[in-house]
Amino acid sequence: MYDRTNTAYPQNFVLGTQYYRQPTPLPCEWEDDIKNIRNMGMEYIQLRPHWRWHERKEGSYTWDDIDRIFKLADKIGVKIIFKFMLECGPEYLFKKYNAYRIGLKGENIWPITHGAFYPGGWIPCFDNPHVTERMKLFITEAVNRYKNESALAIWHAWNEPRSRPMGECTCEHSHKSYINWLRNRFGTIETLNMKYGQCWADFEDINVPRNTSGLFDMHLWRQWAASRVAWRVKEVAETIRQSDPSRGVIAHVGMPSPVQDVLNDTSDDWLTRREVAFYGSSFEIRYTPKPLDKSWPFMIADWNRAISGDGYFWINELYPSRARWQPELSPETIISWAWSAVACGAKGIVLWQYRKERVGCETNEAGLVEMDGKENATSKAMRQFFKIVNDNQKLFRNAKVPQAQVAIVYDFNSDLISRIEESNHEGNLELTNDLSASYIYKTALQGIYHLFWETGIQVDFISSHELEKINDYKLVYLPLMVMVDEKQEKILADYVYSGGQLLAESGTAMREGNTWANTSRPGNLLADVFGLKEIDRIVSADEVKHVELPAIGSAKSKFMNATFETKSAKVLAGFSDGSPAICTNNYGRGKTIMTGFSAGLANLLTGDRKWAQWLCSMLESTRIDVQQPTQGIYVRKMVSESNNVFFIFNTTNKLQQWTCSTHGTDIINNIQYKENDILELKAFEIRIFLYPNKNC
Repeated sequence: MYDRTNTAYPQNFVLGTQYYRQPTPLPCEWEDDIKNIRNMGMEYIQLRPHWRWHERKEGSYTWDDIDRIFKLADKIGVKIIFKFMLECGPEYLFKKYNAYRIGLKGENIWPITHGAFYPGGWIPCFDNPHVTERMKLFITEAVNRYKNESALAIWHAWNEPRSRPMGECTCEHSHKSYINWLRNRFGTIETLNMKYGQCWADFEDINVPRNTSGLFDMHLWRQWAASRVAWRVKEVAETIRQSDPSRGVIAHVGMPSPVQDVLNDTSDDWLTRREVAFYGSSFEIRYTPKPLDKSWPFMIADWNRAISGDGYFWINELYPSRARWQPELSPETIISWAWSAVACGAKGIVLWQYRKERVGCETNEAGLVEMDGKENATSKAMRQFFKIVNDNQKLFRNAKVPQAQVAIVYDFNSDLISRIEESNHEGNLELTNDLSASYIYKTALQGIYHLFWETGIQVDFISSHELEKINDYKLVYLPLMVMVDEKQEKILADYVYSGGQLLAESGTAMREGNTWANTSRPGNLLADVFGLKEIDRIVSADEVKHVELPAIGSAKSKFMNATFETKSAKVLAGFSDGSPAICTNNYGRGKTIMTGFSAGLANLLTGDRKWAQWLCSMLESTRIDVQQPTQGIYVRKMVSESNNVFFIFNTTNKLQQWTCSTHGTDIINNIQYKENDILELKAFEIRIFLYPNKNC
């Protein structure tokens, strides 16, 4: 893991935009554009130097365009984020070093032009040692050329590190890496065979899986793929630091773990972020299904903060306009995304991108200004956002998000096995379940976050890699954590025994570490912790049951339902047929609750408002502070040295009211308010209030 203690983070709140990726914008546009970027209130521009563009012949480098932009940046007064675009491999890699990736059927995955990689060469195999050797030479050449430039702010090691598609790469180099990973993990072939019920004579006999029907082999292989993604970032970051140890090296993922298709777009954020000074993600919200589009930006930002290690992260691609030729997004929507990032603790926002794109499959996509550089309603609205942030730089740079009382655990292995299990095993690996958002684990995870969001309750995320962090929370929620290893079992059991409260969905510890189903669900130690046994489990798009919630009424549960046989547990609620649906158990000084359904799934798929009522009642019964939310209003809080900062989001297209709890200042409109004053928020309006700490 990279030691981040000696890395100086930018001392300001970073506002910037992606500017140049070859071949656009054109040289004749650079100076006026960069001046306008600075005039808008942004101090940073990001460059994406494509490897293929700068090393067209092996060992021969050309940097004329980047040289000129550095001179302009220095002249105009902007700083540069230098992002290496290494997946755009030079042609010689393929012709001379056979750098092709190989798919599941043994076919070459041909290097192509693709979106961000317009010059072509997407993607060489980085397991090929010739590719990594040439890559390091290219990186060293660039770093030594620009490390003394005063305009250079930070190195960006990798754009959206991930392994995609699922079928890459099965070449001899990748296969060798996979075998070495297995050998290092299991030591002997006998250990591996014993764990997974296999009969290999030697590690060298193991091939890559060609479909998902075995579950375990694809589960192993994509874990390896995630480790290689982190390894690639590490190789780049270390190469940069060898030539320039004075600056931070960062990276950002496209689809972070809570939203990515973990089989076809594999990375494990917790692994990757350990290799860089700090980490972040894109804000890919444009295609998000309703109603998740409202909670999605908060979820992504909360996840980024959770895995940051110290709370410092950026949103590296915030999209300020539509995708291609779709209806334009409203300025209010873009502003809401930006403020949600700030409210959840982001310390930098980089827009994707300045001008709408004019080439390739991303034509007319995602620009702050039009293709001709003309401003629009969104760019004018963003000027106000930039001004407010710049006027309050110290506040937003140093304010912190207070720790929540509740944490949701994200588990990479449960995510991955869920996606594998729901694949078309013999076909194209597409999903067999038709959910509104994704597959069952992802929908349950996103759904429960959204349900907390709907009830106005802040939650934190915890990666299961660092599960011991649950001890800092009053209540921990496990959405479909179907894989729980022995170490994690003990952490969970000790947490409850010591007074913690665990709320889990049926299916918890359903599978052992080798992907086999446990003979009893939940398995092993957790059977005693929850005091029950799962009897019947149905996962089907046609499965609809009714849960009779005391004092609330009948609520619909869809897609996944299970019933229990209680041991020491007590029944809190049942299905309409009388079978147990919610059970609680005392274990040591703590308490567990298990549901025979996923409340997140049920809420998303049925839209039944009773699930929000149920969640609030559950939280109240577990001594979690619950304040009745104002319908349509979402509030987030940050704390600075002298003030509490409240972000008030009107999430509806209607006028809403909010009552001030004390006197404070609206920093957007520069208005003073007194206790019990009624604020009126127009459709999708956002207010930001400073309240002195002594009054909060």
